[in-house]
Amino acid sequence: MTISRLSALTVATLTATLVGCGGDSGSSSSDNAATIEAPTTYTFVNADDESTVSYSGQTARHILISDLKAATAAVTDSSATEDFDYYFRFNSDENGDNPHNFSIGGQTLEQTTYNSISSGKDLVSKIAGQDKEEHILNGGFFGWGDVETPTDLVDQYFADLVATADTEFTIETTEDDAASVTTAYVSEHGLDYVQLIQKFLLGAVTFSQGTADYLQTDFADAANLTVVDGKTYTAAEHKWDEAFGYFGATRNFNDFTDDEIAIKGGRPEFQGYNDADGGGTLDLTSEVIFGNSANCAKRDRGATVETDFTKEAFDAFLNGRAIVAKASADGELTEEMATLLEEQIEIAAVTWEKCIAATVVHYINDTIADMDNFDGTKFADVANFTDLAKHWGEMKGFALGLQFNPLSPFRADAATLDDLKDVLSLMGDAPVLADGTQAGVAFTGGVSQYKTDLLEARDLLRDAYDFDDSNAANW
Repeated sequence: MTISRLSALTVATLTATLVGCGGDSGSSSSDNAATIEAPTTYTFVNADDESTVSYSGQTARHILISDLKAATAAVTDSSATEDFDYYFRFNSDENGDNPHNFSIGGQTLEQTTYNSISSGKDLVSKIAGQDKEEHILNGGFFGWGDVETPTDLVDQYFADLVATADTEFTIETTEDDAASVTTAYVSEHGLDYVQLIQKFLLGAVTFSQGTADYLQTDFADAANLTVVDGKTYTAAEHKWDEAFGYFGATRNFNDFTDDEIAIKGGRPEFQGYNDADGGGTLDLTSEVIFGNSANCAKRDRGATVETDFTKEAFDAFLNGRAIVAKASADGELTEEMATLLEEQIEIAAVTWEKCIAATVVHYINDTIADMDNFDGTKFADVANFTDLAKHWGEMKGFALGLQFNPLSPFRADAATLDDLKDVLSLMGDAPVLADGTQAGVAFTGGVSQYKTDLLEARDLLRDAYDFDDSNAANW
């Protein structure tokens, strides 16, 4: 369902009850209530009217993920081996002045090189477990065989893609018992490495950093409420901005409709971007939509029972940033304001995760639909096989990312974490193909049982996030 937010957000007012200087610890009055006004766009300035918003490094990593996806999709043979590390282990000193490959048809971008966005950035140093071990929560990464870390999994995907690119194979279809598959990045077992790599990085880098790192900042620490030397912002403000940057929304996100965010209709000047300042160029750090923020709108559009993940997440980022700005100006995050901030942190992190989880549900449904198109033990055609690989890769890639948020409903206790492990186990590490095999081995119960397993995984996701039954069935 498309929700228009063109005039949906009025000024949000958060009121924190503060303790009076001479009052008891539990007393309050209207005279000592702090009113915090959140703007309608992600625009925050200091007393000198200078912007305090900064998250260019996060935008640079969105661009690296986008360029890596294009590089994997362009593979035709194993000669592309080193191209992947160019992006994953990007060397800003050597290559930062090279042009990036991101483009929007017909639009002029303000930043055309990597370093013109932000210097010194790569992907590998910010993947879960690489910068801080605790970002692999509860002691271990899980969900893909016996792979121990997210970095190891990305490297395995790279190696497998290279091997796949040089492997010729055929499949049985309705019209041809030896139909050639010429998509170099899709393996004979139905693994689409373009989708697996990109979707996994959106979880293991952007979602992990946003929720397990920056939103877990000690915003009450006095040192974080001090202006950073040579900057206009405090460390607390910058940490919050970095979380927002990884979410990927424009600063005027509430001005878009769901159709416009998803690039499925609406005004021409709002097709996943908007030149908000009228400067004639698009600023990648503020005027272009990236990552999971777009998935929120896609799921809102596809909901039969209304959801508004886009607005819920963005408003939480706005409100939280307003609280952090107030605390930075005052040099103190009071207990009451801290409580309000924790509420916004949870809304932002969990709604962000809901957008990902609902997208996993969407691709479970797509994968089942692809299997419904099998013709007995054969594929309907080659497209049936490559569609299955694509949709399964998106499903599994996104699902692997659900383990990185400490505020996840799957992190409530050991039992709920086991539910997430069950979701990933039920999916397996490859789809079940038309001949009833998974990764070259006969799957017990065949295609029918695998569909049942995917529906069980969908039910676990539905229950964890309290999704409506109709939405889970129809996303």
